[in-house]
Amino acid sequence: MLGGSPYATYAQHTKMYVGTYTSNSDSKGVYIFDFDEKTGQAILSSTIVMSNPSFLARKGNILYAVNEDTQGQLSAYDLEKGILLNQYSTEGMHPCHVALSPVIPVAVVSNYSSGSLCLYSLNEDGSIAHMDDFLQFKGSGPDKKRQEGPHIHSAFFTKDGSEVYVSDLGTDKIYVFSIEQRDGKYKFVKRHEIPTKAGGGPRHLAFSKDQQTFYSILELTGEVQVFRKSANEWKSVQILPLYSPGFDGEHGGADIKITEDGSYVLATNRGTANVLCIYEILKDGKLKKRQITSVLGDSPRNLNVSPSSNHVFITNQNTNNLIILPFQQGKVGEKLQEIEIPKPVCVIF
Repeated sequence: MLGGSPYATYAQHTKMYVGTYTSNSDSKGVYIFDFDEKTGQAILSSTIVMSNPSFLARKGNILYAVNEDTQGQLSAYDLEKGILLNQYSTEGMHPCHVALSPVIPVAVVSNYSSGSLCLYSLNEDGSIAHMDDFLQFKGSGPDKKRQEGPHIHSAFFTKDGSEVYVSDLGTDKIYVFSIEQRDGKYKFVKRHEIPTKAGGGPRHLAFSKDQQTFYSILELTGEVQVFRKSANEWKSVQILPLYSPGFDGEHGGADIKITEDGSYVLATNRGTANVLCIYEILKDGKLKKRQITSVLGDSPRNLNVSPSSNHVFITNQNTNNLIILPFQQGKVGEKLQEIEIPKPVCVIF
């Protein structure tokens, strides 16, 4: 849809959900906005009060949030009824990501600090039924400060839901699991183990449109590592920096997304870089740099692209702002709007 007129396909108004940190901030919890695709402006419509809803996922009218506390929880909230359906312990510390299967009623939660992964079955009304499986990871990496143990940072499902890819920042590995039902419960079944660059610290990833390539963002080195499938095996084919030539500061690779048409990869780098990087996807799946630009803030934790692919959203955690930028032909333009939000972490639609 890039460069075209998306308004015949996409609704002009869409809901936007922003997760935040409430600890040591003025944040109330989840902020819900009405976003106008035509003007690129967002207006606050309501707020959901809860503790540290740092990462969000949505399926229909049900919003799921991880409560990133020392005693982590997963919350299920009915947006239509405006009520909290229930909460469930993650049996771990500081859950930082939740993913929903596109085909079966399950949610997968990543516990960062304790290095574990949770699998929950969901009821018909969207509430959490129970924890069906739990995996505790082991190992370490070369960075003694950040990789002293496992740090599960995210889980992303393939488009068909057949597998889930789990990034362990602490051990420089991406684990691939299928989810199977056994004795009435869903279980993780390990399929592959993909090593990433040593000391890179894989955080999030995104799949190409044909699912033959995926892009892993390396938090510790501020890079994107490209993996291409060959004879049913994933092979590293490229590593690109998330910074401009000559940059010699601190890194914090944070988030990565692909536009709906599969043409561009967008990624953020925190630390002292604080940039948005945009890459064109070539025919062989490799990347070519298009633009590196300021995020107009500090610590761009998360980013997203609007349903029309005409706008980019960046949450700057340390400067308490969400930036909305126009996006056309693989580049962002001048800021359309800056919204003040205490410690924003995640933005979804």
